[in-house]
Amino acid sequence: MKFSDFDSNLNNLLMPWKFDDFCPNGCLVEPFLGDNHQVKKVVTGVSLRDELIDRAIKAKADVLVVHHPNGFWKSEKDKRLVGTFGRYMSKLVRAGIALYGFHLPLDAHEELGNNICIARELELGDDDYPMQNRRFMEQDIGVIATTRVNKEVLCRVFPHGWRAFGPALKDKPYIIGICSGSGTSGLQDAVDCGCTMFVTGEIRESTPIFAQENDITVISAGHHRSEVFCVRALAEYISASRDLFPGVRAKFIDIDNPI
Repeated sequence: MKFSDFDSNLNNLLMPWKFDDFCPNGCLVEPFLGDNHQVKKVVTGVSLRDELIDRAIKAKADVLVVHHPNGFWKSEKDKRLVGTFGRYMSKLVRAGIALYGFHLPLDAHEELGNNICIARELELGDDDYPMQNRRFMEQDIGVIATTRVNKEVLCRVFPHGWRAFGPALKDKPYIIGICSGSGTSGLQDAVDCGCTMFVTGEIRESTPIFAQENDITVISAGHHRSEVFCVRALAEYISASRDLFPGVRAKFIDIDNPI
């Protein structure tokens, strides 16, 4: 499909204009051919990095979509094309690969977002404990679900590992606040909403103390490992959606990061 059509459909799907984010969202590097650029192969990944770019080039991708657009964060103000950032851009331009970044839009999306995907993975299908799918936190990033959780469920959802803090994990129904990545800023909101469990990626030094003192079990699964869900779901969606993305195949490439 034409690049302009791909660009329009992807932005309409993820609606980046709804978010006040820490980085730009949408197309970050346009292809040289502009509208004549044909999109047939898309690669998705969690974070922009050398190895992901190299594997996208090897896969002959036309577009690379990342959740963490490293080098484009607002805190990284120097955008000279030198060093690591310059190398990223040089590789992409030489290979003719367009780059997209979607941060909060891929956390909060109602179907493809990290938090809703984690909520679906945690759901055991028990009619006595249906998911609420209730939003919370600033910009409605977080999701609240009610379901029964135990160690086996968490090991299935987070196969690379997880840690629990606060009250001991029990095999029982929990009201769960979910915010992937560096989501501990939503922990107080979860407590205020009556949550008995909070699932996130990385935590702060003060988190175990807060969890114990506020009687909420906190599950930490790692920033990267809690955010593979959105880019994996996006790749599956693009490949399956023949109306929005005709003739486009997408592949999620996971380069693990234990943090």
